Amino acid sequence: MLKVFQFVQQFRLSLEITLLGLLASYQILALYLADRLGTSIAIPCLFTLLTGHHCWGCGLSRALWSLVQGDFLAAYLYNPAIYLLLGFFIYRGIKLYLSGNQQIN
Repeated sequence: MLKVFQFVQQFRLSLEITLLGLLASYQILALYLADRLGTSIAIPCLFTLLTGHHCWGCGLSRALWSLVQGDFLAAYLYNPAIYLLLGFFIYRGIKLYLSGNQQIN
């Protein structure tokens, strides 16, 4: 039973990493195309479409793109939560790296 649990846990972790990588790649590509060509393939915010108000996640894509370009002030102005998310992903990455080095018996 323990081996099945370990397999499921490893599969879930690799699936999570893969999905986050694909999402980040898509966002960077969408923002690159919007910045260079003026073409937007970004996914619209459903909350904004339905209510007309900005949600807490609005501006995160632009903030991410500003971080990639090194414009930290613009990233903060688009959405200050980008730094909380960045800290969370750094924490998760370090935790994942350290847990990957441990032997599971």
